[in-house]
Amino acid sequence: MAIDRDAVLEISVSDDGMTAYGTFLPPIGEGLPMTPDYVDSVLESAGVVAGIQTDGVAEAMFACNTDRRLQKDVVVARGEEPRPARPAFWDVTVATVRGGPEAVSDTDQVDYKGETRFQVVYQGDKVAFLVPSSDGIPGVNVYGQEIQFETERVPAYQPGEGTRIDDDFVVAAVGGQLVITETEFRVEDRLEIFGDVGYGTGSIEFPGDVSVKGEIKEGFHIWAGGNITADRTVDVSEIYCRGGFTGAGGLIGRGKALLRAGDTVSVRFIGNCFVESKASVLVKQYVYHARVGCLGTFTMGKGGRVIGGIITAARGVSCGTLGNAAGIPTLVRCGTNFIVERKLRLNRENHEKITLRLQKLVEKLGENPTHRQLDILRQLEEEQDKYAQALGELTEGLDVADDATITVTEAVHPGVRIQIGRAEYIVRDTVKSVVFHLDKASGQIVTTKIERATR
Repeated sequence: MAIDRDAVLEISVSDDGMTAYGTFLPPIGEGLPMTPDYVDSVLESAGVVAGIQTDGVAEAMFACNTDRRLQKDVVVARGEEPRPARPAFWDVTVATVRGGPEAVSDTDQVDYKGETRFQVVYQGDKVAFLVPSSDGIPGVNVYGQEIQFETERVPAYQPGEGTRIDDDFVVAAVGGQLVITETEFRVEDRLEIFGDVGYGTGSIEFPGDVSVKGEIKEGFHIWAGGNITADRTVDVSEIYCRGGFTGAGGLIGRGKALLRAGDTVSVRFIGNCFVESKASVLVKQYVYHARVGCLGTFTMGKGGRVIGGIITAARGVSCGTLGNAAGIPTLVRCGTNFIVERKLRLNRENHEKITLRLQKLVEKLGENPTHRQLDILRQLEEEQDKYAQALGELTEGLDVADDATITVTEAVHPGVRIQIGRAEYIVRDTVKSVVFHLDKASGQIVTTKIERATR
């Protein structure tokens, strides 16, 4: 015996009241199909009055009536989640900050020595932007009941020292390290490294002062826009600072290692490296096979020794001993601007190269040179004149202090060469307690004995 049954809709609601599901049972036999009015009445009876999914309901009802197939777990209503309120806050974006844990080279290998592992910013960099507040919007479940919104938790930190607000941005008022705490973000113009400069830190490139408590490992460089202080011996690879360098220990290198400072360099000793200062250099104990240049004075502590290498100090030299009994070649110079001297050398080399090219071009020119040859000739002559003019201007600034002296309180050994300006004095026998100075009348370097009472 055939059974007739009208189409039936069964409703179930999730525990959180946010989703209503329907099971659409098709009609059987001569049973009546499902109608929209019937669906509305079932939903109303179940208390489902909000978020009705009209299109989904219509599709399920059509399939149920036409294909007479069971439609199970159809979403017939969906509530609206509340949108939380959000207070305004400053968003510090690390992507805007120079520096990071890795630097990738052209070969896709991480350069752990070359990258600074600190969040470094420069004056004027944008370090944060203002995220505006937004109002909360209540939600509603399928029963039509309102759901209260919450307030979103946002970072509570505010701009601190070393920053300034510029419209909707915070910019660095100084260059330095970006430091973020729970209450503020600030830019510190001094970087303190309590361990070593090595693989844990990467090389340091910092716009302010740098203080290193540990060692500076071989192969790692420091570039600082301010002063550098080091508590231990420094294995110099490449150190640049616009300010001064102060080291409680010494400086050691591998020949080509370079320390270049804009202000005074003060260390315990220097060995096998290049040291340059636009001010003065102070060394307590010894300088061994190093090249030191400064625009001020080179001064050593009591008994300080210079053995091998070249010392160039524009304003004079004072030390305990020059050279040693073995006669190691040692050159000590004063009265000369070593920076101008270097520029002179480079300009002279370029001038010689241009002159040689000119000579070769002139030799190739026939009676009817081409326009291209004449253009090249004119360009080379202009470059030659430019370098010749630069050589003349630089030469005028080479000699800076013809009254500079070299004072040695203990001994000067054979093998030492003394230069003051363009004059030279070669030490052939050991001399003690002496001052070298330039006799302007003769143009020769002469010596004056240091009396014991004045030492």
